[in-house]
Amino acid sequence: MPLFGPPDIRQLEAKRDAQGLIKALTFKDAAIRIAAAEALAPMKDPQAVEPLMGLLKDDHSGVRLAAVAALSARGGFRVVEPLVSALDDANPDVRTTAATAVYRRLMTDPDNETRWATATALGRIREATAVEPLVKAIMDADEGVRVAAIKALQAIGDIAAVLPLTIALAHEQVRQKTGRSSLAVERAATKALDALCDEKAIESLEAALSHDDADVREIAVRRLARIGSPQVAAPLAASLADDDPVIRRSAARGLSEIGWQPPADETGARYWAALREWRRCAEIGPAALPLLLSSFDHVDALEQGDIVAALVALHWKPAEASTTAAHFWAAQNRWDKCIEMGEPAVEALDRITGSAPKWRDRIGAAAALAELGQPRTMPFARLDLVQRALSILDSDQSGEDKRGLLEALLADERQFDPAVEEIEWCKCGYPAYKARKDRLREPLSDLLGFEQDSNTVKTYYCPSCDTRRATVGA
Repeated sequence: MPLFGPPDIRQLEAKRDAQGLIKALTFKDAAIRIAAAEALAPMKDPQAVEPLMGLLKDDHSGVRLAAVAALSARGGFRVVEPLVSALDDANPDVRTTAATAVYRRLMTDPDNETRWATATALGRIREATAVEPLVKAIMDADEGVRVAAIKALQAIGDIAAVLPLTIALAHEQVRQKTGRSSLAVERAATKALDALCDEKAIESLEAALSHDDADVREIAVRRLARIGSPQVAAPLAASLADDDPVIRRSAARGLSEIGWQPPADETGARYWAALREWRRCAEIGPAALPLLLSSFDHVDALEQGDIVAALVALHWKPAEASTTAAHFWAAQNRWDKCIEMGEPAVEALDRITGSAPKWRDRIGAAAALAELGQPRTMPFARLDLVQRALSILDSDQSGEDKRGLLEALLADERQFDPAVEEIEWCKCGYPAYKARKDRLREPLSDLLGFEQDSNTVKTYYCPSCDTRRATVGA
């Protein structure tokens, strides 16, 4: 009978004799080694870590399984490498237990360094089963863990990560607006998407196009456009109907870059509208009308002019008073329609009064405003006088008769004194200056249009032919 028998694991466990249990890990009987590892698990003795790690190379799968469970119970930074290495164990039960330990225990460990080390190790070995827990980790509260998880997903190279990485990047961009974003995370996510977004990722990016977050959809559209394959045409064309104008524009640019030819239908109209090519949009035909009308209030004054021109080309006729209708009629000098419309036409008339290149258009708009009870002091000091002078100039009388009538009008209105002054005429025949006998000249400011260059300087124009007359101080 031997002097020493096998260690009594139950007794050692009851006494919480960690040293005795650690010694039992080297006993030749596998059942003893298993029992000792199981007994050590709840104790979490730091001195047991190294011996338990040594059991991961044990010939007996049950021993390796017990060691994995014991290390998992302890958790922490020290057990990361051994548990991650166990994911490659030859025994499926050991691999399953190791996966549970790594993904559910270490990846959620309270210690930031442990989570970071686990994600880093998973990326280094490119563990394919780690994609799902790593995807969860890219939203970790700790910046370092997020970066490590993103880099690991890039290293693994599974396209299943494309959609969550897109969402993560959008999330960082939103955080950027509050000053709480991480440049390191944003860069890592961008680099990962650069590596993953090829033709195999089209389906994942297409799924992102239905996300509720416009930032996610925008990133997906831009990524699709960068792939540059004809396969991206369908999802990009579908994005032309997105509610967000930035996304529509990105989709249209992406389609343009792959040489996509817009069809002569609503999709084609959306394409040109997204690029703000309003005249090309109108060439599609009536299908463009809803897009032109809905876009009008969301573009600047210059583009509004292009939209109005497109509506005119489509022979659109306003059915009711609106801002668009007012600009439509005003652009065609239909002052009667503007007056009929009333208040909604004021903005359009003001714009023409203040900036139309043809001064006769400004006169018409200013007259319409006066009819609406909203006379303006600019750009005409005496609109009535300008209108009367133009009516004489536009009459069928001879040039000499016109000059006589204009001089009489100006004398009656005390615009000049025929005894000591004479009128100088614009090349179009409109009165421009009064000149004294000593040749001092002064613009006939009441008969001219003017633009206020500053508080003290005005530039005067001939309202008949738009010629610049003079720039003088007030």
